[in-house]
Amino acid sequence: MPALVPAAAPAPKGSLKGWHALMWFVGFFGFMFVVNGIFLWTAITTFPGEDVDKSYLAGIDYNDELARRAVQSEHGWQAQIGISGAGAGSALRVRLLTRTDTPLAAETVSVTLRHPADRHLDRVVELTPVGGGEFTALLDGLEAGTWTARLTADIDPGKDGFEFEAQKKLDIP
Repeated sequence: MPALVPAAAPAPKGSLKGWHALMWFVGFFGFMFVVNGIFLWTAITTFPGEDVDKSYLAGIDYNDELARRAVQSEHGWQAQIGISGAGAGSALRVRLLTRTDTPLAAETVSVTLRHPADRHLDRVVELTPVGGGEFTALLDGLEAGTWTARLTADIDPGKDGFEFEAQKKLDIP
């Protein structure tokens, strides 16, 4: 005798079917990919991850950097870096000294002012000699805040590059 199979009841209106679950799944993960892509793009464009340009090459030249620092320490060279004045009339003042506080002669002196949050605001300032180991440059259009001044000086014009380096945090009013 044949078995009677009852007829399937029609699915209630608004029930969840397989393709609905697939659309929810694809939509959820698609949304997550878009949001993560926006976060990734924002992170990469605002901070590239390197504090030093060409960090690989800086790593290769690390032994030369250590030798330069040893010479600087051996000679006892030092720098006094500061800001005088306020507002549009402010000036960056640098004084280079030896261990015995006598002026240190330098061929060229430059300072890179680094903004702590935005590398696009960084600027290189060429200093003009005033005399007696002192150098100065006018600072106009510089945003208020804490900046890092990285000084490089060419002490011996017979050698390539710079021989003296100093760094100081400055508060710009």
